[in-house]
Amino acid sequence: MEWNIDFEICALIILGVVVALHVSKQYVAIRRSHLFLAMVAVECVTILCNIGLRQMFIERGVAIGRSGVAFVDFYIAVQYALPILFMYYMVVWSGKSMIYSHNQVAFVFFWLPIAGYVCVIGYNLLHQNLYRLDAQAGYVETSDMMMLNWIAVYTLLYGLVYAVAHIRILSFERLSMIGLSGVLVAFGAFAQHYFVDTKFIDFLVAVALLILYLVAQNPADMLDSNTKVLSRSMMDEILLRDIEAGKAFDLIVLALDDFKFVNKTFGVTTGDIMLMQVAYFLTTLTKKGRVYRYGADQFVLQMKHAETDMYEVLDSIKERFRHPWITEEVSVMLSTTISCIACPEDGDSMETLVDVIDYSILSAKTMGKGTVVFAKDMDLHALRKEKAIEKAIELAIDRDTIEVYYQPIFNTEKQCYTSAEALVRLNDELLGYISPEIFIPIAEKNGMILKLGTMIFEKVCRFISEENLKDTTIEYIEVNVSVVQCMQQNFVEELIEIMDYYHIAPEQINLEVTETAAVNSISILQENIEKLHAKGISFSLDDYGSGYSTLGYLHQLPFQIIKLDKLMVWDAFENERAGITLKFTVGMLKELKVRIVAEGVETQEQQMHLTGIGCDYLQGWYYSKAIPGEEFAQLIQAAG
Repeated sequence: MEWNIDFEICALIILGVVVALHVSKQYVAIRRSHLFLAMVAVECVTILCNIGLRQMFIERGVAIGRSGVAFVDFYIAVQYALPILFMYYMVVWSGKSMIYSHNQVAFVFFWLPIAGYVCVIGYNLLHQNLYRLDAQAGYVETSDMMMLNWIAVYTLLYGLVYAVAHIRILSFERLSMIGLSGVLVAFGAFAQHYFVDTKFIDFLVAVALLILYLVAQNPADMLDSNTKVLSRSMMDEILLRDIEAGKAFDLIVLALDDFKFVNKTFGVTTGDIMLMQVAYFLTTLTKKGRVYRYGADQFVLQMKHAETDMYEVLDSIKERFRHPWITEEVSVMLSTTISCIACPEDGDSMETLVDVIDYSILSAKTMGKGTVVFAKDMDLHALRKEKAIEKAIELAIDRDTIEVYYQPIFNTEKQCYTSAEALVRLNDELLGYISPEIFIPIAEKNGMILKLGTMIFEKVCRFISEENLKDTTIEYIEVNVSVVQCMQQNFVEELIEIMDYYHIAPEQINLEVTETAAVNSISILQENIEKLHAKGISFSLDDYGSGYSTLGYLHQLPFQIIKLDKLMVWDAFENERAGITLKFTVGMLKELKVRIVAEGVETQEQQMHLTGIGCDYLQGWYYSKAIPGEEFAQLIQAAG
C-alpha cells in the first residue's frame, strides 16, 4: 500500500498559516486560546506521525521492533487526543471548566469519553490490539480501533451539543460555522475508511482549525483595534463565563470626562493616542487583571476578588490623573469618573451587571467630574425594580396578556357616550398591577413600546370590529401613541395595514399625542400626522396644560381635539386664578375651532361647570372608570 502525502503537506501549510497569524498579532492569553494552540500542536504532531509511518514502514522497509511499536502507540494516542481537546475547548468557551461541576449529569457525560480513551489507549500499550504491523502490509488498523472512533464521534457531538445549550455565549453565527466544520471533519472521517490509500482527513481537520481560528480565535475580533485591550464582546464573554462559574471579582469602571472636547480641540488622532496611553496604564495596575474597552471613552478593569486591593488601585489611578497625558505635540490634563462594582454582590447576572455599570457611571457623572462611586453605596433598588418591570413587559408581550380597558367619554351636546379612550393595563404574576405611568416610559426607553403599541392598536381595531361599534353611539376610539412610535418610518403604513385588515374606517380612530411628544419631535410628528390626517384619521393633543404648552403646536399640527389635563381641571375648583385660566383657555380653544375634552371629571359640580364654560366632552370617574371591553360594550348597549 502506498500513501499520497500531498494532503498532509497542504495541511501543514494551512496550520503554518494559522501559527503565523497568531505570531503576527497580539496573543490573547485566555484558556480557550491555550486550548486552541494545543489543538494546532496536536494536529501538527499527528500529521508528522502520518508522514513518519510512510517513511518507516513503506519506503524504507524498516524492521518492526520496539521503537516502531512505541512510535505507532504514540501516534494513535496523539491522534485521538484531538477530539477530546475540541470537546473541552467548546465547554470552556461556554463558560465552564468541568474539572469541578455542580451539574452531575454533565460532569459524568464529560468525563466518560476521557475515561474510555485512557482505558483503550492503556490497554493498547500492553497488547497492541488496535493495529498490526508487518514489513509488507505496513500499518493496518484492527476492528478494535472502532472504539476510539466512536469516542471521537461522541466527544465531537458533546462539544457541539453543549455549545448549543449555551448559544447565548457563543452566538448563532459562530456556532453555525463551527458546526459546519465539525460536519466536514465527521464526513471526512467516514469517507477515509473507503479511501485508505489517500490520507486526506488531516487536511480537513486543518481546514476546520483554520475556520475555528477565523471565527473564534482571531485576535482582531478579540482585541479593540485602537487600544489593543480586550474588546467589549470579549468582556461580555469572559464576565458571563466567570459569573456562571461562580467566581467573585471586582470591576473598576473608568469613564473619561468630556473626552469629546479633547477630540474636537486636539484632533481624533491625538485623542486615540491618549486612549492608548490610558489603556496601557490600566494594564500595568495588576498582574492578573484584565482590561476591556467598554465604550468610546470608557474602560473596565477586572480583578479577582480580594486578590488585589481595590483601594490601592484607585489611589494609583487618582495619582496618575493628577498629571498630564503627553503626546509628541500636546500635553492634556484628563479627568475620569470612576465606578467600583463587586460581583456577585452588586450584580449576579450579566444583564444586571451591565445595568449596574451604566447606572453607576451615569449617577457618578451627575455628581461632577472626577467622582468615584461604589455600587454598594448606591440605592440599586430602583434599578432592580425597573429591570423587573422590563421583564414583566416582555413577558406580557410574549404571552399576549396585555389588556385594553375603555373609559367612556360623554358628549355634552348629544347627552350620550360618543367615544372612549383605550387604556392599557398590565398585571404581572409577581409585581401585580403596574401603572401605565410607570411602565410606558420604561417601554419607551428600551424600545419595547414599538411592539406594545402595535399590539394595543391591533386589539382596539379587533374590538371595534368584533363589537360592531359603528352601529352604536360610539363614533371613534381614542388610542394613545408614543413619540417613539411617531419616529418610525413605517408608522403610517403599519397603522393603515392593521385598520384595513379589520375593516376599520379612518373616522373610527382618533390618535392621542401627548404634548411632550410634540415638544420633542415636532418635525417628524408633523409629517406623520399630516399623512394620517390626509387619510381621514383625527388627532387629539393630550395633557394640554400640564406644563409643556405652546400655542405653536396648535398652529402647526392639525389637532381636532384638545384634552385638558386633569390637574388643570382640578386646580380650577381649588384656586380662583386657576378657574379663570381654565375659563379663558376654553374660550381661546373655541376660537381655534377645536373640540375640547375635560379629563378628571369626578363630581356633579365639575360636570355642570365644565359643560357651562363650553367643554364638548367630559371624561372621568363621575361617568365611569376604565372598564374591560366586554363591560364597556354592555354599558354602551344599555345606554343606547
